[in-house]
Amino acid sequence: MFMTCPACFSADDVSYQRLPDQQVAYYCARKHEDGKPREWVRPLDAMTGSWSAAEGVTDELLEPILSCVSPEDPLLEFGVVEYRFRKRYPDLFRAHVAERGHVLVGWTQTTASAVRFGVALGRLARAGDLAYVYGPATGAWSYNGQVAYWSRPPAQGRSMLSWEQFCAAEGRPAEWTDEDRRAASGS
Repeated sequence: MFMTCPACFSADDVSYQRLPDQQVAYYCARKHEDGKPREWVRPLDAMTGSWSAAEGVTDELLEPILSCVSPEDPLLEFGVVEYRFRKRYPDLFRAHVAERGHVLVGWTQTTASAVRFGVALGRLARAGDLAYVYGPATGAWSYNGQVAYWSRPPAQGRSMLSWEQFCAAEGRPAEWTDEDRRAASGS
């Protein structure tokens, strides 16, 4: 999906971020007549009718999710990566959950975690930006039995940080809380 700036008609300097409620915020970094960049918001359906029809359904997740795994991290259980993503990019997280659901809000199949966040992580691994190994699912994620643990390459020789260990270090329960559910639902 290409968006041209309504002020300079360039698409080269335009970036976007999906917002809740089917809105997209655009930003043109080019200097305009007043010497400033431009920002604007448009409803999603004005462009494509649905986000899934637009390029970027997982493209917009790549950089944010990658930023949740630092080079110094051990192998992080999936739940740790998703938790960091939710905390750092709450609007983007909620937008995907609103469209694809999440076990936190009662959906159990084809959720944002499984379909979108997992696909984005897989794409980052195929691009060589992340590495993974499988390990035990813990705490709230234990219903999966086994999940991927993610790190920056290489994965070999890294310790593993489970969701339960992460939660203990954060001083929070390893099961989902009402705060977690509110963060996923936006209420």
